Amino acid sequence: MAYRGGGSAVNYEKLNKTGCTALSIEASNINSVENTLEAVASSVAAGANVIHLNVHRTRDDQLVVFHDWTLDCATNGSGPVHKASFEQLKSIDAGYGYTFDDGATFPFRGKGFGISKLEAFYKRYPKHEFWLNLKDNDIRSFETLYEYLSGKKSSHIVITSSKGKEWFRNKDSSLRLVSVDSVKSCGIDYLLVGWAGLVPESCRNAVLFIPPSMTKYFWGYPERLASRLQSYGSDVYLWSRHESITQSYSDVVTSGIGVITSDLDFIRTTQANKHVNQDAR
Repeated sequence: MAYRGGGSAVNYEKLNKTGCTALSIEASNINSVENTLEAVASSVAAGANVIHLNVHRTRDDQLVVFHDWTLDCATNGSGPVHKASFEQLKSIDAGYGYTFDDGATFPFRGKGFGISKLEAFYKRYPKHEFWLNLKDNDIRSFETLYEYLSGKKSSHIVITSSKGKEWFRNKDSSLRLVSVDSVKSCGIDYLLVGWAGLVPESCRNAVLFIPPSMTKYFWGYPERLASRLQSYGSDVYLWSRHESITQSYSDVVTSGIGVITSDLDFIRTTQANKHVNQDAR
């Protein structure tokens, strides 16, 4: 899965201090900005088959793809995203504030990266699965996204708050939903009872994200864990985010566990290995 559609590796220790992804990227050969059409194009070309995006509702009820709550850090705009109209967002430079050397250079400034409507991604990649992380937590935003997805045939999962999950579930029980609380509940509950061969209720028809550093605590990882949760309609993913992946994880992927990452080299290598394994059968 292409995390935030793709984009640069992030120094998460620095991010904890700056609170801003744009100020915390690492120098790399990736030449795109997260949550942009260019980033997704690179990820899809590398072989990503699931696209994760951050979504906001604008003042004029348009759904746009952008991560931060405000425009101030990453762009040349200012103020909350939800208070801007799409017409205002169209002219904003989405790569303006990105720097890996504390402001000495801004490699993505003036390179044409923009904030796009969600529809632009669906039009370009109609056969891909989308994971949509809805940043807003109000009823109007829930309604707007639900109305939009009602007309889509492609597969999607909505990542939202506990409040949002309850709203969407009441509206349409067939929607696949994820919230921070639901992921935490599944993880904690499985740690408590997984060793006994049990799958807790919170891990049924759910999604489990596991940070790579925590895999040793999950009983049966990777093959048995994946098989066990999949038998209850659940998926397991390694939550690597914007970090470079230094090991192959080939055994993990073949066992049915997905990887959430923006590391293009890893995506390319994984897909190449898949083809080699399929040809060898």
